[in-house]
Amino acid sequence: MGDPVSRAIGAWRGVTFAAAQIDVVHAADDLLIVGMLEKDVARGDRGGADAIDHALHGTLSRLRAGGIFTGGFGETLMLTRPPAPVHAGALMLIGMGASLSAQPAALGNLTALAMHAALRIGAASVGCLLGWSERDLPAAEVEPCAVAMMRGALGAIDTHAAAGSVATMRWTFDIRNGDSARTAAALATALAAWR
Repeated sequence: MGDPVSRAIGAWRGVTFAAAQIDVVHAADDLLIVGMLEKDVARGDRGGADAIDHALHGTLSRLRAGGIFTGGFGETLMLTRPPAPVHAGALMLIGMGASLSAQPAALGNLTALAMHAALRIGAASVGCLLGWSERDLPAAEVEPCAVAMMRGALGAIDTHAAAGSVATMRWTFDIRNGDSARTAAALATALAAWR
């Protein structure tokens, strides 16, 4: 299922970035951010939301079916103490909308939303499963999506820093797109260009 090795990306204002394949059940991060589509992915059991749903015995599917959390674009739901077997201190679901097509600007906006939440709660370690977990990305969209996600995160950090200080944080972007080296390089390039 890809390259499990963590790849260091760099740091900005106290936030250290890496890219790795995140195990959504066993990750012990302070905050685990998982993107969820408005509808089930036809292939099923491939993304972070599917893995969480399976681990929690269909809870996310029931939330979607009941209209409580539908996965609409930008919709959020925070579980501050997710039940076992999830090991993360908190779980944040972010709605990714209905489309499986790559939308770099949209992924950047969702990443900014996620980073703002992580900074607000003072998370020291964050696993972010937004871009690759639920969407089929054509090879040509890998770099633009990675760049947009990094820019979204950095913009949120700068906004937060302008209002106060940014605490130390370790942020890991999930890699499930099968091209970890290219994704990590695109993230690093976006970070370097931000400076």
